[in-house]
Amino acid sequence: MRRRVNGGKALLIDGPARVHLLSGAAEVLGAEVKPEMSIVIRQGKRLPFEARPEFEAEIFMGEQASCTEINASAIPNSWRETVASILSEKSRTTVLMLGGVDSGKTGFCIYLANSALKANQEVAVIDSDLGQSDLGPPGTIGLCFIKKPFADLFRLFPDDSVFIGVTSPSWAVNNVLDAVQKLKAEALKRNVDLLIINTDGWIDGEDAVKYKVRLVETINPDYIVAIRTGDELNPLISSLKERNVILVDTPENIKKRDRETRRLLRGFAYKKHLRGSKIRTFPLSWVKVEGSLNLNAEKRDQLKDEIQGILKTEIVCCEETSHSIVLILGRKAEISEETMRIAEMKIGKRLIPLREGNERGLLVSLEDSTGKMLGTGTIHSIDFKNMIIKISTPVEKAVSKIRIGRIKLDSEGNEEEILFQSSKYALTGKDD
Repeated sequence: MRRRVNGGKALLIDGPARVHLLSGAAEVLGAEVKPEMSIVIRQGKRLPFEARPEFEAEIFMGEQASCTEINASAIPNSWRETVASILSEKSRTTVLMLGGVDSGKTGFCIYLANSALKANQEVAVIDSDLGQSDLGPPGTIGLCFIKKPFADLFRLFPDDSVFIGVTSPSWAVNNVLDAVQKLKAEALKRNVDLLIINTDGWIDGEDAVKYKVRLVETINPDYIVAIRTGDELNPLISSLKERNVILVDTPENIKKRDRETRRLLRGFAYKKHLRGSKIRTFPLSWVKVEGSLNLNAEKRDQLKDEIQGILKTEIVCCEETSHSIVLILGRKAEISEETMRIAEMKIGKRLIPLREGNERGLLVSLEDSTGKMLGTGTIHSIDFKNMIIKISTPVEKAVSKIRIGRIKLDSEGNEEEILFQSSKYALTGKDD
């Protein structure tokens, strides 16, 4: 369909859709759209097209897409004022975004980045939202040096990434803090004028507040921009009263996404970074394998024999962490809940059993000899007898380390679950 939009108005378009500008000029989160340009909107996403001063577009809409015209700008005045204030700085500036789920954090980051590009500034973005990462796959933190205006971070690829391997920072606070600090240092080495750090929507509860305060202390940003929808940020803002916090409004027409839509978007991101995967074989004597399964641990065999003696069943492999022990059980091994409970009391740690074969689909990071992340992949299989691991990945470069996460994907690249939170595989005997 064709739509003409006059000055002072905007179109809100929900994907899946494609907008092809026929005449006039439009702006999407600060990025100029000219005639003959096309913008694709993903399913589960909404983009605002502002008339500058008017435009006509042809809109191709898929199932569940929608198009709504509003008689006002989609960009709140508080956004414009805050961006103008930040860009007035003459020195290098770091901005940290805070806000709840679906508050508009990513939209503000894009608007700020595009506005800075218009002012001829060098811009970089760090996406630290593990669960809803747009830049990299979920479970990673990515850094991108922005070269030209854009409407969606999903269309970009990170220049550097750090693999965390989970979708919530609550499971890996220290790892997240270290990763963001490392990527900030990398960005500043390039002398960018503006570094924008987006965060996740975990803001409720004491643990969330403590985490965000630690993140602020670690990053030490010049500005903290907090997007509010009500009083949900009050506890966090009170804890940051010594900091330069700027409150901005959530757009009136922000899109709220349900759990299934958020899972769908994660699926898009996994597939984006796993596209073109092929199976590669790595003898475990050639690479280090760390993370949720540390297959190179020196004490692994000794620990396996000890636990196997207690449980009286076949254990193929085990990995000890500070709070738990992950067990890979033989395909025919049987353990009752009562036996597990008694074993945990004897050992003094939680036992997390995983049936042999259920490591298939676990998301991994592949790294070079310097520790740089080359890309992601999924475990195809592990031959524990011959100590060989097979990884499905698009990475073709030499690999020195494989880091295993806790995110399990199905054969289509969709998220199944976060492993090691229950013992259902071991107790039910489920096998992929």
